[in-house]
Amino acid sequence: MREPDWRPQTARNGVSLCFILIILNVLFYVIQSRSNQFEASWLLHPSAVKNGEVWKLVTFQFLHGGFFHLLINCLMIWFAGRQIEQTLGKPKFLSLYLIAGVLGGLLQCALSWVGFLPPAGVVGASAGVSGLIAAFAMLLWNRELTFLIMFIIPVTMRAKYLLLVLVVIDVAGLAAGGTGIAHGAHLGGVMWGVLFVLLFVQGGTWNGAEPLWERLKDRFNMGRERRVVTIDGGARAYSRNDSGSESVAEASFVEAEIDPILDKISKNGIQSLNDRERLILEQARKKMGR
Repeated sequence: MREPDWRPQTARNGVSLCFILIILNVLFYVIQSRSNQFEASWLLHPSAVKNGEVWKLVTFQFLHGGFFHLLINCLMIWFAGRQIEQTLGKPKFLSLYLIAGVLGGLLQCALSWVGFLPPAGVVGASAGVSGLIAAFAMLLWNRELTFLIMFIIPVTMRAKYLLLVLVVIDVAGLAAGGTGIAHGAHLGGVMWGVLFVLLFVQGGTWNGAEPLWERLKDRFNMGRERRVVTIDGGARAYSRNDSGSESVAEASFVEAEIDPILDKISKNGIQSLNDRERLILEQARKKMGR
């Protein structure tokens, strides 16, 4: 269960995709700064997508509105993206990043099509970065992070609160109208980051995981409290059975609770476990170590 053992082998081989994405963004920015026509041909505009130029949902992610815009996005790709790439592997990382950008761009366009936002060109990797940050928060729910606001003021918060802050900022930005920031694209990226982890990292009902609604209730402590199920030696599991606390045989406990968790680790990695499953595994480990 050490980190190097459960991370996909592909995540540790070759050049980091985060590094490649940063190089591409810098290269595109250099070309963009030397050619106005290049930016006009590659940026995302609602009318362009409506006219069938769907490839611009990808190309706009490599353009930026200025050096500071480029710098912030590259820093976020490096700091949040490396953890995602090492944890999930290169294919899932790239899928998460690019699709977050595409869906973010689509949401921005859709809000313009329905008249909620004024039509405007969009550039930047921020939608993909928002997806990375959202996935990071979902995977490392209670990890404490320290940020330097304006590179001066340190602020520390848990990853789950960072996710909440991102959503609040984007919703408030959309409510404010034309702020000059593509909040719709950011929000679309966040939504995809959350869904990506829930559906493709932490599994789904088809591969043995709990139903999505149950996992959401576990994460946000919603619904009725789970009953404690004890076994000899004090190890505890949790059950939604309304019959109350009950003692169970150790063999039955291992078969019913531990085996599915080990299967889940084998299929999806240890990062796919929720808090309940981690607690069960830790207490079972303590019992077996006696």
